[in-house]
Amino acid sequence: MRSTLIPVVAVSALLALAGCSNDSGGDSGSGANADACQQFAAAYDEFTELTKAGPVGGDVDAWTADKDAAVAKFAPLGDQAEGGVKEKIQTLVTALPADSLELTEADSESGQAFVDNSAAVSSACESDGTAITLAEFPLQKFN
Repeated sequence: MRSTLIPVVAVSALLALAGCSNDSGGDSGSGANADACQQFAAAYDEFTELTKAGPVGGDVDAWTADKDAAVAKFAPLGDQAEGGVKEKIQTLVTALPADSLELTEADSESGQAFVDNSAAVSSACESDGTAITLAEFPLQKFN
């Protein structure tokens, strides 16, 4: 019985070590995406708040510069992420207009694309294991 027990324990230990090795390798992608997803949510919420607030004290130039700086935070996140998260962030960045004001115009196609692409990023993040909540972006509609 002792001769059977030692090989069984040895094989069990090897399988447990192999399982640990596979787990740590799988977490590296999720870690990169988790960080990119959290940073995306923060950048999205910052941009949304700036958009809702409008120009403080009527300073449109400062407001535009702040929005442009917030939008610029999206681009490097695509390089940090992997797989589907990377793809969705890159799609969002590619669809951004040169002028961030276009995103807030009434019935803006680029504004709707921004909202849709942001939802796709959120979904990809959730599928990867990192749920993020995005503030409601103020889309204006003609009545």
